[in-house]
Amino acid sequence: MWNQLKAQVHATDWQDLLPTICIQLITWSYAPFAYVVGVDGTHFTSHFGPLFLYELCIGAAITLAINHHFASQLSLVPLALSVIFAGIGFLKSPILLTLLILLPAYLVLIQLPNINLRGGLRLVTLGILITLTIPVACAFTSTHFMSWVIVRYFVPLACSIWFFYGPFFITNVKHLVPFESVTGLLYAAAILSHPLSVATIFALIISLGAWFMVILPTTREKYWNFVYANLAQLVTIVLIYWT
Repeated sequence: MWNQLKAQVHATDWQDLLPTICIQLITWSYAPFAYVVGVDGTHFTSHFGPLFLYELCIGAAITLAINHHFASQLSLVPLALSVIFAGIGFLKSPILLTLLILLPAYLVLIQLPNINLRGGLRLVTLGILITLTIPVACAFTSTHFMSWVIVRYFVPLACSIWFFYGPFFITNVKHLVPFESVTGLLYAAAILSHPLSVATIFALIISLGAWFMVILPTTREKYWNFVYANLAQLVTIVLIYWT
């Protein structure tokens, strides 16, 4: 086990890891901040420190899991830290704490060798869990209330995770193209659920360009990686929620 852990440390591209998790932090936090700035009585507290550290740990764990084909012992380190940060920040909010712990538990579960979840199902579940945890926790920390209205506001974020993370969860090309097409349509519908503007049109154009890059084997293998996928996701999320 120790030798495998050392091998994963050496095999990890640390130069790509840092920008990836920073991009993920901004992406997952932007939508809830866009929501709370329009709510009366919003204020920011020290709880954001543990929450941001939690997000960085989750982002690192997801990136490591993908880099090591969902058999990353190294990802257990940030996952353990994420549970600690969740406890520090949300010990007095048992519902949120449970959700925040459920996400790292799921990331451990999908990497167990005897768990055979299909790539699409694994990704859809991950997108739902991320949406129900990180942005909801960000909004709750500022507004001190939760509702399904808030959750619905974050639907584009879930769709973006399904769409942009698809190539890294689904290795079978025959399954990847229809999955990307369906999630791309869902993401387009989520974008169009917001008022049509120059920003949302650009978000649609970027998403369409990403779709073409993913379905074409040459561009997918040569130019598409997890850093670029997260960067494209960030740009589209900012354009969607830009006010």
